[in-house]
Amino acid sequence: MMRKLLLFFISIAFFCSCGESEDGIAEKTFESYNGNYLIVISKKKFRLSVYKKGAGVVAIYRIGIGRNGDLGPKLFEGDNRTPEGYYKVNEILSMDSDRSSGSYRKLKWMNEYYFKKSSGYTRYGDPDLDLGDNVYGPRFYGINYPNENDKKRYQDGIFKGVIPVKNGKPADIGYGIAIHGNNDEKSIGHPCSSGCIRMYNRDVVEIEKYIALDTPVIILNE
Repeated sequence: MMRKLLLFFISIAFFCSCGESEDGIAEKTFESYNGNYLIVISKKKFRLSVYKKGAGVVAIYRIGIGRNGDLGPKLFEGDNRTPEGYYKVNEILSMDSDRSSGSYRKLKWMNEYYFKKSSGYTRYGDPDLDLGDNVYGPRFYGINYPNENDKKRYQDGIFKGVIPVKNGKPADIGYGIAIHGNNDEKSIGHPCSSGCIRMYNRDVVEIEKYIALDTPVIILNE
């Protein structure tokens, strides 16, 4: 089983790097995934597509991505890039969950955090305004970044000297990447986040019907 999974992840990395079409990648992923839906994200096109097994694309949404505009894969915390590769949903948080649930309480706590311009968090196109609170919106679908491919890429980056070093220690690989809502609608369709995939709040609620734990999320630079 582990060998089969390893070969599958290697094949996905190959498809993502050699120009395989989104449709082709989705079809090959369904060969090893028993669920009904998966997500394919195009960073270049600012697009999130929902694929249904045997039916192709059933929904398309506009998104925002990491504000580093080079479209490269995420290497370290603070590089403002969106990851690239094969991931799975590993957390689902909802502001519409029961108020006593961990899902509701955690997202409420996260949305209460106030992001200041002095820390580099501003409204899209207006560097004089704090990004503020409620930045995650009504839903937060976490993905398993960093995965094994990300860790290998990170170690290669340390070896090549492209990971920043401070006080003798390389920057961390980062964590907490998700598909989530927003409090800055003008940012959708642009490089705008610290690495997460932003959606309109109405859309991030709508895609809940397609998402479960372990739903594949394939992020492409094309």
